Amino acid sequence: MWLKWIIIFSFTSSAWAFRLTSDFTNGFYWSTLPINITVLEADPARKSMIEDLAKAAIDEWQTRSGLSLWDYADTGTKNIIRWSTNFASETRMDPESTLAVAIRYTKGPYFARTEIVINGGHSLNQNQANLRTTITHELGHTMGLDHSEVGQAVMAPTLQAWYNGLHSDDVQGVQAAQAEMDHRQVTGYVSPLSYDSGASQTQALNCGTVGPVAATSGVSVNGMLSLAGGLLISFVRKILKWFKSRC
Repeated sequence: MWLKWIIIFSFTSSAWAFRLTSDFTNGFYWSTLPINITVLEADPARKSMIEDLAKAAIDEWQTRSGLSLWDYADTGTKNIIRWSTNFASETRMDPESTLAVAIRYTKGPYFARTEIVINGGHSLNQNQANLRTTITHELGHTMGLDHSEVGQAVMAPTLQAWYNGLHSDDVQGVQAAQAEMDHRQVTGYVSPLSYDSGASQTQALNCGTVGPVAATSGVSVNGMLSLAGGLLISFVRKILKWFKSRC
């Protein structure tokens, strides 16, 4: 029996492939949740569109995770989502390969504010379905999620050709980030890397997206490990059952 549980644990524990950003793992976190966020855009039609997509993305994250992570605010918040027509000069990111960037500003041990800058010149962002996926991905970055090794996860580094909703790896990741944040808030944790100068520092994380993943891209490494684990577990169970029948 103990052998079966060792095998089960060894494979299920490797099934999660989410990662947390370096600034989060170094101890920076939001002092309170949810994060108030708004869309900053002069064009009324584009603003309304991005607002609708952002609200849908927020609702999906929160419904799937069961957590209250963001509040959408019309005004009065420093946390913004904005459309950029001059993406390269504003972010110093490659405009041909990057759909958006999530920037976090820290002060002391905390994230002071966040800014999601959308590459308005990228053709993939002209499609609303793609843009919603991009926003969903960048919202994950604001919570401290880095790129996942699961190709089907929204937090994968490439845009899915067909987005089918948050992967369980995304949900597990954001729940882990929130739980760690809650622990730090309760204990008043102060990162040894925090500072007292009063001047905000910038922590930037880019979404290195080069285009949709091909439909035939196959299963991720972790997916293959999970499949192999399931087959091995089934095999072990049959062997154990055979031994029991012989006793």
